[in-house]
Amino acid sequence: MNRVLVISSLVAASSVGANNSAFCLRRLGMETVILPTVILGRHPGWGTPGGSATPSALLSDIWDGINAQNLKFDAVLTGYIGTPENLDLTEQIIRQIKQKNPNVKVIVDPVMGDHGKLYVPVDVGEGIISRLVPYADIITPNVWEFSHLMRSDITGLDELGDALRDYGGCALITSVIDGDRIGGLSYHPEGLSYIGHEKFASVPHGGGDAIAGSLLGHILLGDSEEVAAQKAVSSVFRIMRLAVENGLEEFPLTEGQNELVLAPQLPLRKLS
Repeated sequence: MNRVLVISSLVAASSVGANNSAFCLRRLGMETVILPTVILGRHPGWGTPGGSATPSALLSDIWDGINAQNLKFDAVLTGYIGTPENLDLTEQIIRQIKQKNPNVKVIVDPVMGDHGKLYVPVDVGEGIISRLVPYADIITPNVWEFSHLMRSDITGLDELGDALRDYGGCALITSVIDGDRIGGLSYHPEGLSYIGHEKFASVPHGGGDAIAGSLLGHILLGDSEEVAAQKAVSSVFRIMRLAVENGLEEFPLTEGQNELVLAPQLPLRKLS
């Protein structure tokens, strides 16, 4: 059984962050360990969340306890990291795990912002780009995060495709609009492909975390990056549709969990 370390936010009453990525990994059969960079009561979008970033000394102590178990990790998934100190620790942990297992798969979900603004301190955003992304086998940014990473205002499908070729590493960009559709743009050894679906007027938070966890899970199960991206986007689309159809305000992973393994695959359009 594959074992994954998820380094991300832990939000008690909301379906976001490590709650989502770890749920998807476990539903796909992965042993999953969570290292919580932030501990909150609820998503800040609902109001005062309660809680705070995990103090770096506490997070380091938790990692020491995990590390004392001598666990072998097959993959690391990083998500929200809110402080420079916890970014430092995340980089140290990745290096430490790679020393023990050079074949470890690293996925960096560069959770930095959206809609034209950073959600993290500037130095954290810069650190994610300069210090974590170089370790990544795959990155899973939204459109704005990828544009920020590439230091350019990139929005259109063709422009994003060109920028991905310039980037050169494997990636799945989420929330990519193509006409009346939205979806994921995947760059991988097989080339460039787009998995699109109908747009929704609004959706709950947490879809990006679920896509990152699902993508990694399918890769660890043996799928190519292209097929794993297709399965991840297809699953999250079906769960999003469940939320919209039932007027749900949180991402309904528990109700829609079977979609993580049974969702019909959306059409995949090869762009190169």
